[in-house]
Amino acid sequence: MQISTNILAFVFVLSFLIFFHEFGHFLVARLFKFPVEVFSIGFGKRLFGFKRNGTDYRVSLVPLGGYVKIIGLGPDESDVVDAGADQGLRGTRGQRFLVLLAGPAVNLVLALLLTAGAFTIGVTVPKYADERPVVKHVDAGSPAEKAGVQVDDVVVSLSGKPVTTWREVETHLGLAPRAEIPVVLERGGASVTVVIRPEPQTKYDIGYTGLNPWLAPIIGNLVKGYPGEKAGLQVGDRIVSIGGVAIDGYFEVVRRVREASAAFEEGKPGPIAFEVDRNGTRVALDVTPRLEGGSWRIGFTPRYELIKRKMPFLAAIGASWKENLRQTAAVGQTIKRMVSGSGSIRQLSGPVDIAKFSGEAVRTGWAALLGFMGLLSLQLGLLNLLPIPLLDGGQLMVLTFEGIFRRDFSLKFKERLLQVGFVFLVLLMVSVLAFDIAKNLGF
Repeated sequence: MQISTNILAFVFVLSFLIFFHEFGHFLVARLFKFPVEVFSIGFGKRLFGFKRNGTDYRVSLVPLGGYVKIIGLGPDESDVVDAGADQGLRGTRGQRFLVLLAGPAVNLVLALLLTAGAFTIGVTVPKYADERPVVKHVDAGSPAEKAGVQVDDVVVSLSGKPVTTWREVETHLGLAPRAEIPVVLERGGASVTVVIRPEPQTKYDIGYTGLNPWLAPIIGNLVKGYPGEKAGLQVGDRIVSIGGVAIDGYFEVVRRVREASAAFEEGKPGPIAFEVDRNGTRVALDVTPRLEGGSWRIGFTPRYELIKRKMPFLAAIGASWKENLRQTAAVGQTIKRMVSGSGSIRQLSGPVDIAKFSGEAVRTGWAALLGFMGLLSLQLGLLNLLPIPLLDGGQLMVLTFEGIFRRDFSLKFKERLLQVGFVFLVLLMVSVLAFDIAKNLGF
């Protein structure tokens, strides 16, 4: 049932965002009277649709994108999937620039509105995420401990950029596995600088530092059918010890499970001794984790103190603006690390991950769905602005250079650029898809 929901949610989310992206191109093209031959949701064989005013509005076989075939822009992605149209140029360079810019621009505006919609409905978030980043626990042997971070230190800046909340700290460090991150701390009124090198953890290579707020080691949620539930753990249990080692905070639970799992023979897990406090009574349980996504899973999450961020629409627009700026910075950090070679392709999500996240958002509720769609729309808009041939950004780059040199480049040159961009994007998509499948199959 979950798989079918994931697939349907994936098709809906992607089709919705692609429709508005292509509608942006379409609307501005019509404004400047460019003929539009095809408006397609999806690629490949035409499944169904209708024709009106010379435009074929269609739904195509492969629901992994879409395109608008506009006559007069010169060669673009539509020529790769549906070649043969008139490629003569129409309009001014400025008009063609605006037609190409319109798609990503609509996605960015849509991201603002969708995220604002989520805040209007009410977004539930952990209370600590927006609090001052005061360190309340440092994992033993972790990168943070090795760097010299101490309890009650306050994180002031990361890589030279000021931070004021735990959300900012977790985002920056989580996206930087293996990087040397200068961290400025406030300790007893003095400034202390340390360098932390986050270690890659989980199937997504999320940077782990052992730098944590304090969370009680209380089980807030159990995943049905996972080892924790099967072993008899219950929501509300307070974990007292694991493997005979006393537990003070939730993040010690994570580390103790990871350390105990490191002793397993490949593919052969063993029981881990848990002691929990259940309504004042000590209960001993043996829990045998299972391997999933390259990590040993028990299937529970901590009990967070949650707050609901619900606000009027105008205030939600302001909150959405700040959130989109934060996410834009995160996308920029990821792209920078990919280009420099220090990033991990495992941090990129392909169709499998997006389908899974889409399904989870649908099952959670409208606020989660709108928030996820807003994030995806932002990423779609930003990525389409990258100066890669075949993407809108690549076409905009060509038009910019044509404007600088005051002449149109040859059709043959533009076609060669498209071919290079097509090969690059196919190789990237195949790589991302391969890692996507491997991550979700546990490799």
